Amino acid sequence: GAALDYIETSLSKFNDGPFFLGQFSLVDIAYAPFIERYQPYLLDVKKYDITASRPKLAAWIEEMNKNEAFNQTRRDRQELVEIYKKRFTAQL
Repeated sequence: GAALDYIETSLSKFNDGPFFLGQFSLVDIAYAPFIERYQPYLLDVKKYDITASRPKLAAWIEEMNKNEAFNQTRRDRQELVEIYKKRFTAQL
């Protein structure tokens, strides 16, 4: 939760857009794969919504979902959940 709160705070530094630096940048590209992979896993397995009480993060995810180039690189959400279930359940 603390890391996600830090992301929420970082997204709040600029008021001219929903991205980390206000406008779409390399910072958004760097964070996108991590958020894309952990969001469905945490929601499905841990029942933890990373956007709850984090409106800036929710807006960022919404805007990233509109980015066609990003969408072309995405994996199936359920496939990601299954991969992470195997990886993290095996460690228990």
